[in-house]
Amino acid sequence: MTLKDRLQRLRGTLPSPMASDDPMDSRDRPTLAERLARVSLAQARATRASIPPVATLAEALGAQEIAPGVLCLERRLSGRHQHGRTVLNADAAGFADLIDPGWISPAVDGLRAQDGRTRDMPDACAPAGAAIPPDADLVCLDTETSGLSGGTGTWVFVTGLLRWDGREWCLRQYLLTRLDAEPAYLRAIAAELAGARLLATYNGLTFDCPLLSTRLRLSGLVDPLPRLSQLDLLRPVRRAFGRVWSDCRLLSVERRLLGFERQDDLPGAEAPAAWLAWLRAGETHPLSGVLRHNRWDLLSLAALIPRLAEVYRDPSACAADTRAIATYHRAQGRPALAIQLLTAQRAHLDAAGLNDLALLHRRQGDWEHACAIWEKLAASGDADALTELAKYHEHRMRDPSRALLYATRLPAGPARELRCGRLRSKLPSL
Repeated sequence: MTLKDRLQRLRGTLPSPMASDDPMDSRDRPTLAERLARVSLAQARATRASIPPVATLAEALGAQEIAPGVLCLERRLSGRHQHGRTVLNADAAGFADLIDPGWISPAVDGLRAQDGRTRDMPDACAPAGAAIPPDADLVCLDTETSGLSGGTGTWVFVTGLLRWDGREWCLRQYLLTRLDAEPAYLRAIAAELAGARLLATYNGLTFDCPLLSTRLRLSGLVDPLPRLSQLDLLRPVRRAFGRVWSDCRLLSVERRLLGFERQDDLPGAEAPAAWLAWLRAGETHPLSGVLRHNRWDLLSLAALIPRLAEVYRDPSACAADTRAIATYHRAQGRPALAIQLLTAQRAHLDAAGLNDLALLHRRQGDWEHACAIWEKLAASGDADALTELAKYHEHRMRDPSRALLYATRLPAGPARELRCGRLRSKLPSL
């Protein structure tokens, strides 16, 4: 090539030796970006081709595809199904007689103010408004999610539902196998909850239900959860065992109360990775572990209801916190039961528990038993007992001199000085 040719090529006036004679060829040649896009598309197609179809996953799990990308696994269990040491025994009335009304959080729709805003949930120990109707349709619910942080970036990919249909237990688990199938998946769950009146969960009020509601709203679907009363079993468990056990996780409850030990369980924290393994590589085996974990959660919910009923009837037999449960029964308007439970465990009560028992006797007008407890506690210098005895002799017995004897034994401070000064002013001048 001559020097002139080289200059022309640099100026762009001489075609490349490799170029075609057709001037349109250069315009038709794909750019580098187009080539990369084609390679990426081919790789994506190859990856999708390597993932088994949903039918393969359905067959492996024993499930049915009820909508594109949505699987449903159904199991039927007898009314005498054994879970650990507990039999899931349900009669025609269901669990209505076993559920304490104070465990129930009323439906949010029933708490809406006239301005449309939602009032705060009532305190867990506040007296319930009404008993559970005998025909209440109880549904146990548990979810598996793509993370534990919640929020709009967390997906609910497994939703398990367990209900008693009058003859046997029906357990259904819905699995989301494609992200674009979420609306159909959520519609199936909403349809399941349409006939329910009471929802049983474990920490569902804080995690499962708010997350499901978020996904329903993001999909533009009607949320059925606010109209359901909710039985979050974590709350009565914490009340009964929060000061007794090191933790109140469902696994601890299963081991301590239900006598159920999981074998080859896939921890819930590993569920997101199992779902991702299916979405990315078509791995089916990890998802079977997720569904088994979810199934055990549901069965434990159903088994826990009758066991908790036993705990709240006789906490000492289950090594529960008798004082906490007695306080709960008093708040629910059952002072006689609270007295019965504390009296049965009187030999094992600490000073706080004995003061609770004395106050219950006082509220029942049984001053004799109340004062007997206070006298015993006062002998060891218990400030609460000394205060109650000082008030008793000052206001009820009209004996300021005797009341002053107890008041002077109170710990030093403004409260003692105020009480003693008032009592001295009531004594006759010498």
